[in-house]
Amino acid sequence: MTSVVAMVIVVALIAVSMGVAVFTRRSARTSSEFYVAGQNISWLQNALALTGDYLSAASFLGVAGAIAIFGIDKTWDGLGYFGGYIVLLALLAVPLRKVGKYTASEVMTTRFKGSRSLRMGGMLGTVVISTFYVVPQIVGAGALLQLLLGWNYTFSVLVIGVLVIAYVTTGGMRATTYNQIIQGLVLWSAMLIIMVLMLGVSFGFDPGEVLSHADDMIPPKLASDLLVNDPSVPDLSTLTPDEAISFVSSRLTGEATALTPGTFAPNWMNTMALAAGLVFGTAGLPHVLTRYYTVKRPKDARTSTIGVLLMIGSFYIMTVFVGLGAMYVLYPDLMGYFLGGNSSIAQNMAVPLLAERTGGEIMMGIAIGGAFCAILSTVAGLLITVGTTVSHDFYKEVINKSASDRREVLVAKLSIVAMGALAVVISLGMADQNVSYLVTLAFGMAASVIFPVLFMSIWWKRYTRQGALVTMTVGLIVSVVFVAATLMGVESVLGLPVLVNPALYSLPAAIIAGVAVSYLTKDVGDVENFMRKAHSRTE
Repeated sequence: MTSVVAMVIVVALIAVSMGVAVFTRRSARTSSEFYVAGQNISWLQNALALTGDYLSAASFLGVAGAIAIFGIDKTWDGLGYFGGYIVLLALLAVPLRKVGKYTASEVMTTRFKGSRSLRMGGMLGTVVISTFYVVPQIVGAGALLQLLLGWNYTFSVLVIGVLVIAYVTTGGMRATTYNQIIQGLVLWSAMLIIMVLMLGVSFGFDPGEVLSHADDMIPPKLASDLLVNDPSVPDLSTLTPDEAISFVSSRLTGEATALTPGTFAPNWMNTMALAAGLVFGTAGLPHVLTRYYTVKRPKDARTSTIGVLLMIGSFYIMTVFVGLGAMYVLYPDLMGYFLGGNSSIAQNMAVPLLAERTGGEIMMGIAIGGAFCAILSTVAGLLITVGTTVSHDFYKEVINKSASDRREVLVAKLSIVAMGALAVVISLGMADQNVSYLVTLAFGMAASVIFPVLFMSIWWKRYTRQGALVTMTVGLIVSVVFVAATLMGVESVLGLPVLVNPALYSLPAAIIAGVAVSYLTKDVGDVENFMRKAHSRTE
């Protein structure tokens, strides 16, 4: 399914990204410039960059793709992401900017007087979460290049890894910011164009028709699981959408439709786990938090968050209609992919396939270009965050306090290369995973490790150094155990059922452990000065 137009668009975007990196490379020589662009980014620039950073492959490919195969249940993803920014706006954005300089770990170490253990814990949590977040982006990129160029998955993954590492290490945070602005505008516009064209070609510009058809369809993933061993099922890809939908419905009378809640999260525990992971995970994502250190003033952190809410809110509304519309237009194809054992394309490529079906090669090019932008911007943000925390929080503050700016930047670049290489290796074994689902697991980790310790450090005076360390440790261990169990298909751990997201277990465990230890210990750090700075009215 090679698309010349898509190839041209992707190559152009790569050229622009590398051009921006080369153009800004001279400004990336000091640690402040490399880490946070000298804290000289405007609120509007930061809002657009955050949009590009946050609307990853999980959003552009994964959310709409997940809705296309699971139905309305996967709107939880978009709702959770949106809710997370409301939490950021209300609780963290402004205090983060007031008390930190480069990383979220500095919130803890500012309050607790430069604690090495907390810096190490914050760095470890950031690296683990970021690595797990990068992986689905690279999985999505590999699937894209496989679809676009006909390359095998392994080669595609290696190519994308080299490209992103090259442009991040060249230009630092300023290049990353400018590229995220461009990429965010491209992918938002791409989703809008795809939705409008889909409505015009297949639904007479009537969004209500999308919902009407959705109420008649059994989600392809559910339907294929029930029919996979039925030898009487014909080649559904030869049928029209209405014919395929009618056949499946006649064989599976009474099954849930695309508008039936519970097809992905089948009970209240799974629903609550998913909601907790997405909402509080958004507020704990290291690469999102780092962006608040790039703005000039604390009030810019608040204003840029409001801008992001408007951008991503409208984007996720579009994904609902695009996802349900894709289910209808591509129903025979999606069923064919699942029943034929090619689940990777079914789970991750619904948007590009829909674009091609409704607008030909040009629209497919726009869709793939938008998806590629989403991947580049998010991976860049994650890599720069890892480089910053390893170099600043670990090397500069723990290993070599007298390190020069030049040496700090070098360590950051080496960390970026190492993390990128590790993510590529892990991605090679996850080709068949839905990118949106993998990202939700990373969100569960962030919700359990980063968010609770930041929240309690900023808002609770009785919180102690020991409590903060225990919070991160317990949150990391419990979330990693349940994520591993999920990926291995284990049904229970210590008698607890494995849920679609670890946060329902790991977040309360982290908070309870941190509160209990805080009441048993006394080191509250420089709490009065910290609280005065974090909650001052000066912005």
